[in-house]
Amino acid sequence: MSPEEAIAALKQMPENLRQQVAGLTDAQLHFQPEGGYFSVLENICHLRDIEIEGYGVRLQRMLAENHPTLPDINGGQLARERHYSEQPLQPALDAFIQARYSNLKILEKVAESRLARTAYLEDVGEITLSKLLELWVEHDRGHIHELDKLRAAVR
Repeated sequence: MSPEEAIAALKQMPENLRQQVAGLTDAQLHFQPEGGYFSVLENICHLRDIEIEGYGVRLQRMLAENHPTLPDINGGQLARERHYSEQPLQPALDAFIQARYSNLKILEKVAESRLARTAYLEDVGEITLSKLLELWVEHDRGHIHELDKLRAAVR
């Protein structure tokens, strides 16, 4: 995946999420599938926190520091500690969208030569900024797939 393709995919996520939550009732937002998977609401809260504290921080550090070590983020732990299931949807969605647009503004200004900058990402290993973009897109796609399955289950 080229950096341009990755950025284009990242740009689609805010509208994808708006469509995923449109028209869902409170019960549908909170539906918890078997197996400990996130509800729709928990997915949105997770995406918000990972956008801000995960990918946003990783992007900034990779651009500012020489070969930083980047911690992994335990999404399940955050969900429990921050009580995702008790949070309101709209502020979480709005915060995700604002953070995504801020990150995209940074990405759009990154010179191609800086895409080779490196970091060590815990539980992944050595990555470049270009690889970070691919991981980011994969993360988005995984959650869209999960949300598709949740929406099908609550209909």
